[in-house]
Amino acid sequence: FELCPQVIIGIFGSGSELYQEFAIKTFRIYLSLTVVTCLVKMTAVFFQSIGKSVHAVVASLIRDIVCFTPLAIILPKVFESAEAGSGIYGILFAAPISDLVALGVIVFLTVSFFRGLDKLTAEEAERTAEEEVSAIGVIKPSVPGPIITIAREHGSAGKRIGALVAKELNIPFYYKEMTALAAQESGLDKNFLININEDGPNMLYDMYLSTNVIQRAVIAQEEVIRTIADNGSCVIVGRAADYVLRDYDNVIRVFIHAPKEHRIKNIMEMYGDTYEDAARHVHHSDIARSGYYRNISGQSWGDPRNYHLCLDASMGDEACAEIIRSVAAKKASSI
Repeated sequence: FELCPQVIIGIFGSGSELYQEFAIKTFRIYLSLTVVTCLVKMTAVFFQSIGKSVHAVVASLIRDIVCFTPLAIILPKVFESAEAGSGIYGILFAAPISDLVALGVIVFLTVSFFRGLDKLTAEEAERTAEEEVSAIGVIKPSVPGPIITIAREHGSAGKRIGALVAKELNIPFYYKEMTALAAQESGLDKNFLININEDGPNMLYDMYLSTNVIQRAVIAQEEVIRTIADNGSCVIVGRAADYVLRDYDNVIRVFIHAPKEHRIKNIMEMYGDTYEDAARHVHHSDIARSGYYRNISGQSWGDPRNYHLCLDASMGDEACAEIIRSVAAKKASSI
């Protein structure tokens, strides 16, 4: 691109002297740091593969969306004011400037990530190992019967209620195991799959969900959910399972919610968060789950018309579980 751009330009045909001059300048300016674009893409894929969803989306969007698009609008006006008729060069210089900014960002992200690896405590490492063992992806034996899908607001203890239902009905319970199975099918990191709708980025979240790697993860999760449902009666928590299994006649769709203060209190007790941290996690997680559900289904998360049961978890885990078990027993008798 820099030493002999005319050779590459010649592949696409020939033109006037003015055409050749402008084409050469375009190659030498616009593509001067194109190697950085490759590094940015590689960094984004790296962070996707290790489960760092926020790092991945920043690396994916920083060059083209955050930097290049605004600069391509602003710089032509700057160049025109400096020299009449040269506004087009503003667009050409927008590319290498965007590449430089993106390079600085990915270097910062990568260095901070590797430095952070050294700060893991022995307790954190042990906890991570325990979580890995507890979330092995295996489809458990089951029998024909109702499939109970549970969507829930963060902090409503929907996962705990689902586990109670599964235990009482003696049927499999799927939460992290479902993500592990999807990771095995897709080849993506398990933590990356978890973070899609748990800790996804606040900014540009819909755009993030539309990227190829996220859609690949979504498809893998949907296939796993259907495989689990075909295996027999079970409880599935999260991942828009109610929508994925919309064509199954034996599905009971449940949405569990609770007053915000109740959920904040639950999170403080479960995770030891401060009130401010718990409130922030409630807000952030609900936005992420709502965005994920909307992206998957085109419907509103938490809309009672999408569910058979909407339960207020503040009346107690056992009370909610008992209602779900009662509905499941009636559903089983009709199958």
